[in-house]
Amino acid sequence: MLVGCSHLFYHPTRYIYVDPKKLTPPPEQVEIPFRDGKIVAWYFKPIDREPKANILFFHGNAQNISSHFFSLFWIIKEGYGFLIFDYPGYGGSSGEPTPESTTASGDQALQWLLASHPKTPVAIFGQSLGGNIALYTAAKHKQSICLVTVESTFKSYKKVAQRTLAKNPITWALQPLGYLLVSDKYSAGDHIAEISPTPLMVIHSQTDRVVTFENGEDVFNAAKAPKEFLQLPDGEHIQAFTGPQNSVHRKKFLAALEVCHR
Repeated sequence: MLVGCSHLFYHPTRYIYVDPKKLTPPPEQVEIPFRDGKIVAWYFKPIDREPKANILFFHGNAQNISSHFFSLFWIIKEGYGFLIFDYPGYGGSSGEPTPESTTASGDQALQWLLASHPKTPVAIFGQSLGGNIALYTAAKHKQSICLVTVESTFKSYKKVAQRTLAKNPITWALQPLGYLLVSDKYSAGDHIAEISPTPLMVIHSQTDRVVTFENGEDVFNAAKAPKEFLQLPDGEHIQAFTGPQNSVHRKKFLAALEVCHR
């Protein structure tokens, strides 16, 4: 884990967990040119109408889009579309995942969504590792985005590495290596404050055992208004829209999205 720092953050798979052709509605499979290869993405939209807004979905650090899309699949019936893409090395996307390549792929996916649907507002949603990448991306492109929402994420790669090592008695003594071996060059870090005046919603479970609640507090405290902190009293990692009280959390997210189409 410590020799190859990427193993602390990236756990990609190529396996397709769900056949997209069997979904209703099925997504449009998109291949976005990226460097010498491509980024593979799925674009979902309502069947009978144009979306109120499109959401660019930055998924977490494991598996690929064919497992993560479930977190927002419900929102199609509410009149929204979303594009979920795979980072380099995930699913059918080319390359290898690094802080630099995952950030660059987020930029490319956002540019594709804006160019392909120029009249539709765009919001950003990121979970866990994807939340940090989403925050970094949003700070650079805030004028093109109507809302940023992140769930179960963190402010600093260094800090979350240190906290991850601290949770395990076996690796507790290795905490300083989280700072020595991990770079914050592409971390959201101080860029979080730059997202303002675009609204930011931070979602985090107080019982999250993967990315602990204090990481969500770091993100919220670093942000400037307008901002909202949806603190979940229970539930596991990235389960706001699929776990306990999901209907309540979905309503609050939908209320926040109204800023995109008032």
